[in-house]
Amino acid sequence: MAIAVGQMDRIIVLYAMTETADGIYGGQTNKTYNAVDELIYAHVIWKGGAVGEDGEQMQNNQVIEFYVRNGGAMLDATVNDYILFDSQKCWIDSINVVDGRKKYLQILTTQIEAVNPAV
Repeated sequence: MAIAVGQMDRIIVLYAMTETADGIYGGQTNKTYNAVDELIYAHVIWKGGAVGEDGEQMQNNQVIEFYVRNGGAMLDATVNDYILFDSQKCWIDSINVVDGRKKYLQILTTQIEAVNPAV
């Protein structure tokens, strides 16, 4: 799929995970997510989704595909991070290099939001 810069018209925010451990042997690790201080423009493609049940709670899993430039803050993105888009957390499932000369990244995410079941 050929992506043009003009198609990247949505702003996303990358939240990078930082993991710290306390000083005690066998202690707990703490994961925190911090927003990256850089505007990231993306081309967004909504893929199919599914609704399922997880622990007596309905879950809506929407797959969203992002195309971004391969550079800047996105160079350090990993599958441990998430993208904030349209007030929804989109957990990164995979990051692939696309197009010639490693110009763009394809990021596949799963957007998970709780759906209140009818009572």
